[in-house]
Amino acid sequence: MRNIFSKIPKTIKFIGLVSFLINMSTLMIFSLFGLYLHDKLHINFSKIGFLDGAVESVSFIMKIFSGVISDVLMNRKLIFLIGAIFLFIAKPLEAIATNYWPLFQAKILERLGNGLQSTPRDAIVGDWAPKDQKATCFGLRQSLAAFGAVAGSILAAILLKQFCGDYQMVFLLASIPSFLAILLIMFFVKDKRITNKTRSIKKYRKITLKDILNLGPKYWILIAVACTYMISKVTESIVILYVVSKLNLPSYVAPICMICYQIANSFISLPAGIISDKIKNRENIFIAGIVIFLISDILFIFGKSLILMIVALICLGAYIGISQSIFPAKIIDIVPTDLKGTGIGIFNLACAISFLIGGTIVGHVADNYSLRSSFILSSGLATISLITLLFSKKILK
Repeated sequence: MRNIFSKIPKTIKFIGLVSFLINMSTLMIFSLFGLYLHDKLHINFSKIGFLDGAVESVSFIMKIFSGVISDVLMNRKLIFLIGAIFLFIAKPLEAIATNYWPLFQAKILERLGNGLQSTPRDAIVGDWAPKDQKATCFGLRQSLAAFGAVAGSILAAILLKQFCGDYQMVFLLASIPSFLAILLIMFFVKDKRITNKTRSIKKYRKITLKDILNLGPKYWILIAVACTYMISKVTESIVILYVVSKLNLPSYVAPICMICYQIANSFISLPAGIISDKIKNRENIFIAGIVIFLISDILFIFGKSLILMIVALICLGAYIGISQSIFPAKIIDIVPTDLKGTGIGIFNLACAISFLIGGTIVGHVADNYSLRSSFILSSGLATISLITLLFSKKILK
């Protein structure tokens, strides 16, 4: 294990620390956000589902532009840094907003920042990652991000209790780790200069329609699989609301739900990456992930005890950890070297549209039927995603 970590470049390790701090900051707000909207501001599930879907879609859409821009400018660090600054600015705005639309706007700014920083961050990891450790490097980054989410969730629970339910104070304190992330990017993250056999180093390049078409059929099949699984996913805000309401938990315990989810995410990401690099078969790992996701839906639908809800959250977190390690690595496998940012960006655009559709549908089902019905719908859509992947498995190899 020590030999594996010693081969990982320092820049990737620092990116992992940046992801830790950014996720700590984000989860200090996110783990409480759904409860804040529903219990304090009395906003219905349709609006919460739409907000989750809309702001995440903005994040995904921004990822395509940040990816293309980072490829054009050949300066991924600059875009990464700007995105982190946006994330920092959004935190105090979320703290001072006290009704739906100002919160919506602050959340849009935050997800703009997330979208700006995510794609160049992953592209930098792809640039620096050794050929035989791609998924391992993505898994390390994802594991550290998930550990940051765990730390943020724990802090949110402690601070909310300490400040007697003062959500705004917790949201304001969330800006501190975000500021530390900016400093790490400025002083410790480095771009890797790219050359290839046909082109010497340039200050910029032009991305054309031909470049996009050259991403290849394997890439577009992967996009189709990703879209089906994104539509099936119930947003985390609604998951937390469901568990808290079903078990009648106090609001300050809600972040504990995210802790269970993120611990599983953090522990599975790196092993999933290492295994997929070793066996050279990312498709089988992802199939296992979707099966775990279906198990989580079944437990949410039929589970009636705290233990079963915790197992469901662990399964959901494990699925997210697997998918977020395997998908970026698979994209890096199949797209040309100088189009990594563009490939990841288009992938995120497709996910954006799917997530908005899925979030809106889930919120509507929760309002008009029940929260439980949202998970029934999710399990059906996830089954379609599994079937799609099984039929396309041989093509993707």
